Amino acid sequence: MRTVVLIAALVFSAATWADEIRTSESWARTTSPGQTNSAVYLTIVSQQEASVIAVTSSIAHSASLHSMTHEGGVMKMRELDILPLPAKQEVKLKPGGNHIMLDDLKHPLRVGDSVPLILTIKFADQHIEKIGLNVQVKPFTASHEHHPDH
Repeated sequence: MRTVVLIAALVFSAATWADEIRTSESWARTTSPGQTNSAVYLTIVSQQEASVIAVTSSIAHSASLHSMTHEGGVMKMRELDILPLPAKQEVKLKPGGNHIMLDDLKHPLRVGDSVPLILTIKFADQHIEKIGLNVQVKPFTASHEHHPDH
């Protein structure tokens, strides 16, 4: 009987975040020889008001949320403490905008590799969920820059 209850609890837990948060269009940039960082892009939709409050990856010594803005003719990158997820709205992390930075990579990222990520989400009701993703590594090309949905 205990086993059935435990399995049911695990299934319910996984379904809860899956119903609350949806991700799509995820990809990570390949790295050039000697490059020790990369970026991850994706689209996130939360069914209720929430925020991404942390990001981790086992393939990088640190992972964090960043924004890119164009100010006075200069592109500036800043670390974000949180990434708001308005209820039922797409939040796009894309080249030239908000993204996830992977710093001090443990190995180069090649096309076809998979990048494990854990997003820590804090919901409006104050509960926190950790969501695991595996993001495919793709080449950064002009098509990604102009059409981040692909």
